[in-house]
Amino acid sequence: MKTLYHDNELDNAIFFSHYIMVMKDGRMIGGGTIEAYNDSEVQVGNRQYSRKKSTFIVSPAPQISIYF
Repeated sequence: MKTLYHDNELDNAIFFSHYIMVMKDGRMIGGGTIEAYNDSEVQVGNRQYSRKKSTFIVSPAPQISIYF
């Protein structure tokens, strides 16, 4: 899993339709694909999240099974 910090990383996540897990204070608060972003917020699905207060992590979508 990769944490997204920079605009070019957010652009790649949009282009490749990566599933994004949104974290705040160590808890998952949302998830989906990035629809848009600006300097202060990222829109994941239908919700806006603060870029300063949230962490955006590329991860497998929840319906995918991963076997180790």
